[in-house]
Amino acid sequence: MAENRLPTPTNDHERAKRDLAQFGCCIVADALGPGQVAVLRASVERIAAHERAEGTHWISNGNQKSFMLVNRGQKFLDLAEHPVALEFAEQQLGPDPLLSSLTANLVRPGNNQQHLHADQQYVPHPWTHVISMNVVWALDGFTASNGATVVAPRTHLLRRTPTTELPPLVPVLCPAGSAVVLDGRVWHASGENRTASTVRVAVLAHYCAPYIRQQENIFRSINPDVRRRLTPRQRRLLGYDIWSGLGVVNGLPRDWVDHPDRTGPTNADGIFDRP
Repeated sequence: MAENRLPTPTNDHERAKRDLAQFGCCIVADALGPGQVAVLRASVERIAAHERAEGTHWISNGNQKSFMLVNRGQKFLDLAEHPVALEFAEQQLGPDPLLSSLTANLVRPGNNQQHLHADQQYVPHPWTHVISMNVVWALDGFTASNGATVVAPRTHLLRRTPTTELPPLVPVLCPAGSAVVLDGRVWHASGENRTASTVRVAVLAHYCAPYIRQQENIFRSINPDVRRRLTPRQRRLLGYDIWSGLGVVNGLPRDWVDHPDRTGPTNADGIFDRP
């Protein structure tokens, strides 16, 4: 792991994909416009403040996380199926990735650096290929002082979980509106926020291969009103479709008998029927 640096932001998606293969991380610049960033950040702040007022907030290492943003408005569903996110998820995971979770992360002053981890460390190693990956949406600029995600470059090539021996960590530096793409095998963590009062906000869109159990149990977590409004593409992204015979509802649909295809939508239980 001699190359102790990370790639710089780029608008060139092909270069970003090369960076991802080389470093285990890439930064797609200007993936969100300033208006989108402002709306998303204000929404995350309102959600987090409401959870603190309710006493339902979740704190880890001094950072606050807000889960299941799929339930929190169309803007977050749109973010989950953002063309940049799906382009890189499909490049890493194949043509049918699932949204595994959609979570806000508020990195607060006085926190502790998160433990070093890889996003697919629930999978036995050696990791011969990518099974999960993350698109980290920067709703603030990531700096060396405000708790930017830190990455151990090229550790995805080790194909294993992090060891106790800490490798050199490099902060991801990027402006607000960037999409930071992480190979599911690369070692990384939320960094230490050393500012006096600045909260760094990001949304973590975690994707997985269609044969992997999702991080969030979306079927139990989703609001029924949100579920009824899902588009066919959103249903597929959230895992409601049958994929290669997985995820059937009381068995395969009868009209699929003797048909070679075992992938597609089903409404066998009527959960998407309009009132």
